[in-house]
Amino acid sequence: MQRLLELRKALQERVAQLQRELELYSAMLSVLDKAIGEGSFSTAAQAAAAREGPEAVEEVRGRGGEVYATVEVYGDRLHIKFARPVRLDGLFKRFFLDKFLQKYRSEDAEAVRQGSLRQEEVLRYELEEGEGGVVGMRLYNYRTEERKREILRVLRWTLEKVYSA
Repeated sequence: MQRLLELRKALQERVAQLQRELELYSAMLSVLDKAIGEGSFSTAAQAAAAREGPEAVEEVRGRGGEVYATVEVYGDRLHIKFARPVRLDGLFKRFFLDKFLQKYRSEDAEAVRQGSLRQEEVLRYELEEGEGGVVGMRLYNYRTEERKREILRVLRWTLEKVYSA
């Protein structure tokens, strides 16, 4: 009888140990499933952004050939680095940011209201300020090649006016 009780106790301990292991393995599977789920549904833009280095590098040049800015293209994001800092109290802010880019942002907001665009796809930008003004900007969700060309064309015109003043 004593031997049976010892065997029963050993089995209970082993079952408890296996249950703890099962809980641990279940938790690890849950973490892996979440990581796989998040990674397997990345967009082409996210995959491109995850790569090292830009897909393309373009220059915004003035009519005389001088370089006003360098533009690194990463999927649906532009990283614009100005040749010289741009002040935020003049034409760059009033025209390029507040009027021109705002027009695209308004169009995108309307598309969101109509349901043809998701909120996270709306054009947005971040300014990089440094000594003397804005030294660069990141522009997200330009979405089409045509829009990108128009943005860079108007940026060239704006920087031409700003740098010649």
